[in-house]
Amino acid sequence: MDLIRSMVKGILTLDGAMGTQLLAQGKSGCLELLNVEEPAIVAALHDEYLEAGADIISTNTTCVDALSLSQYGLQERSYELALSGAKIARAAADRFSTTENPRYVAGAVGPTTRNISLANDTTPEELAQAYSTVIKALIDGGVDMLLIETAMDPQNVKVAIEQARLLSADMPIVVSAVLSRIEGRVASGATIAKFLEDIPMTEVTAVGFNCSDGVRAMAGSLKILAAECRKPIIAYPSAGREKLAANRFAKELEPLCRAGLINIVGGCCGTTPEHIKAVAKVARRWRPRKFENK
Repeated sequence: MDLIRSMVKGILTLDGAMGTQLLAQGKSGCLELLNVEEPAIVAALHDEYLEAGADIISTNTTCVDALSLSQYGLQERSYELALSGAKIARAAADRFSTTENPRYVAGAVGPTTRNISLANDTTPEELAQAYSTVIKALIDGGVDMLLIETAMDPQNVKVAIEQARLLSADMPIVVSAVLSRIEGRVASGATIAKFLEDIPMTEVTAVGFNCSDGVRAMAGSLKILAAECRKPIIAYPSAGREKLAANRFAKELEPLCRAGLINIVGGCCGTTPEHIKAVAKVARRWRPRKFENK
């Protein structure tokens, strides 16, 4: 698997925020609609992250599932918007890829606006259909992996993974959870160990965290995660409420890279191509986490 080989060779750099960058350009409402109405804007942002040194770019599809789109009356366009988002990212990655430095596309699969166990405001069947539509579109659009991100409800994650495996037996699946304010616990309140127990880890290629209130809020939990499993680890915190400048953000991430805790590193809300440029420089200095490919 090319992704595994790349993670063995070095720490891969993931791109930064999509939503906050589009909002900063004055866009509003359903940002995923830009995939079909203003695709050049989405493509240009992918290019900026690739030029900054991102090895992986994520599709503009975090809220493209039918449950999330229903607030805009766009639920019937889930497949269309996800497919377009995947194709835009695929084209951008292909333009920048070389034999020595392949660029990957992560199909972003968000948490939806409903939860099976946390809010109990949807059914497994309804959720499965929403996830299946998005994941099929992402695979049809040529993504290299699925990024089940901003995960809060482990039962939602389980359904998403099940649907992914029904559609593809070997597509790499990366799971990124949101942490609570209590170190060592995810947003649902469960410990990291319990979260890992509740999802089918045998189907997961890499696992980690995104968002949080900056790097420092994530650091302790990353160390706990590293002790709990031998999978590759992904970490892409937000710029934080302080909105850390690019160099400061990268400087705070560097100890985690130096400690051999990370395989994929990037940025979430508030991060920009400048943040990713600084992160990529840090990532190139250190060896990746050693992991078991099982």
